[in-house]
Amino acid sequence: MTLRVNGSCRFRFPVPDYEAAFPWLDSPPKWRLGSSEAGSGVEDGVWHCPHEAYGDRDRCLFHLDPEERPPTDLANVSVRLVEAVEAANAESDPVVSRRRCQFVGAKFPRLDLEQRQIGGGSRETIDFRHAEFGAVVCRKTEFEQPVDFSGATFDPGAAPPATPGSDVLDPALERVDFGIDFSRATFSDFLDLKSALFRRPALFREAQFDRSVSAGHARFLGHASFLAADFDDLAMFNDALFRRDARFQAARFFDLADFKRAYFGGRVSFDRVLCEGDLEVDEADFVEPPPNGPVRSTPAFRGSVSADMATVTGRLSFDRTVVGGDVRIRDAELSRLQFKSPDTGGATGYVDLARSTVTRGTLGQPDGGGKAVYDLFRTTLGDVKFTGDPDELLFTRLRLLRTRYDGFDFTDDDAIDLSRVDNWIHRFDVDPMAIPCYCGDGPERAGRYIVDDAVCPRHDREADHSALQATYAYAKNGADAAGDNVTAGALFYREMRFHRAEYLDNALYGDSEVGVLGRLRDGSRWARSWLLAASTGYGELPYRVVVTSLALICGFGYLYWNRSGLAGELGPLEALTFSFQSFISFVLGPPGTTTLTQEITSAVEGFIGAFLIALFVFTFTRRIHR
Repeated sequence: MTLRVNGSCRFRFPVPDYEAAFPWLDSPPKWRLGSSEAGSGVEDGVWHCPHEAYGDRDRCLFHLDPEERPPTDLANVSVRLVEAVEAANAESDPVVSRRRCQFVGAKFPRLDLEQRQIGGGSRETIDFRHAEFGAVVCRKTEFEQPVDFSGATFDPGAAPPATPGSDVLDPALERVDFGIDFSRATFSDFLDLKSALFRRPALFREAQFDRSVSAGHARFLGHASFLAADFDDLAMFNDALFRRDARFQAARFFDLADFKRAYFGGRVSFDRVLCEGDLEVDEADFVEPPPNGPVRSTPAFRGSVSADMATVTGRLSFDRTVVGGDVRIRDAELSRLQFKSPDTGGATGYVDLARSTVTRGTLGQPDGGGKAVYDLFRTTLGDVKFTGDPDELLFTRLRLLRTRYDGFDFTDDDAIDLSRVDNWIHRFDVDPMAIPCYCGDGPERAGRYIVDDAVCPRHDREADHSALQATYAYAKNGADAAGDNVTAGALFYREMRFHRAEYLDNALYGDSEVGVLGRLRDGSRWARSWLLAASTGYGELPYRVVVTSLALICGFGYLYWNRSGLAGELGPLEALTFSFQSFISFVLGPPGTTTLTQEITSAVEGFIGAFLIALFVFTFTRRIHR
């Protein structure tokens, strides 16, 4: 038989029908009341309070209705709580100690444990399951043993309006009234927040979590801030609901940070996060709230996520995530990034990876309709794969602009195909209005925990000639490093074409400060560059040397045949033969059979021919080496 260890408090808490009370759970929760182990306090489907009644009342101080509590102890409930936990820890019988630490269904209109230490010297859990809390002030509080808030309700008053949440870009969040305050609190042991309901904004700023945090199915209806929090163990927020903004800026995750299947109705920020394990946001939803639970239907509001300046040494995963707005992961250091089968709801999803370094990863496209756009402005790509429908022209969904490569292979077996775009990798073809504008994100440029230079992707990332030169130069270097010499040659050719375009642009529309001479110099550079491209393909196309040579032979042959004073006695075939001989060997015939003009013309052709032969040897050898 289960040991009762009941006190004189007459409070009884019927074990809920968990399937009806928590319809969003797939199965009855493991934290539910009703366990048969010794010290559970449950008999015949009812939990019995283990504490003594207060004075002449029939309930203990923790279970009295707030209006029934004497004025003298109305403000001392928190003190009595600390004393009750200390007394429970002093019990020699572990079952008795476990029972005395239970405060199931208790009511705390105000829990004020600021700068206090609660618990210690025991491994028993301080059990607040199904408790109701009003205002919570636990700044700098130290919880020295496990705490279980599973199924608890923080602020049992009316739920906040169901209007869409608005971003709070101030990193200090000073404009939010946090009625639930655990800032700088220390949780030295396990913390359970499973299925807890926070009706008002909750603040865990700079909190310290020494052991794992379980917040599966927790529901935050107001803003939630874990700014600069420190998670030394597992951080489990799987299936959690964040109705408005969720802030994890500058938080440190020592192990797994699990946000799988979570819903974010506002903006979730992982800016400057340091995660030494995996950060998983798989199957999360930024569009539609869960069908069940205390969240009323609202007008369409699409949440967004940012991880600017984050460092993730494990895996940052957004597999099968429902993305309604934009995803910003700028200036980040990522060991592995996963974006497999994102769901954009048939629209265009935008992922901004500007200036980030991605060592490994997979960037995919939606399985159904819609498309995912990846902005790789100044991004460094390592062993990254692009997946999607091979019939789609995926290069048009990639903004490769000043992108660097460190181990990336253009010819790897993925969904991008250079041959389909003829090695023109900058063919980014996306409706500008589908690209978000950051120009209105004023506070984002100055916050301590937020990226300092947003660089609006719609306005500040122009693909001018200089940017495209750098784009193809970096791509060429990356292909060289990967041993893909053929692709490197093709990219070098396109790099030089943008050099030539810049020369022409400077010659026609150059700055007035360079003057006429400067424009003439740029015009000369353009002409020389064009001649080199036409004759040799910048050393990458040997066949152009052959074509140029044949054109030159035919041109001089025409002169020999149809120009008086040169070789009027020659027929067309003889003139062509004579031109070919002059091209390769300066053959002029015996003395006295040629005119001075013919000798000069033949010498010019022979000089040009020798030069073109040398160019052919050079380009052919260069091509073979590639």
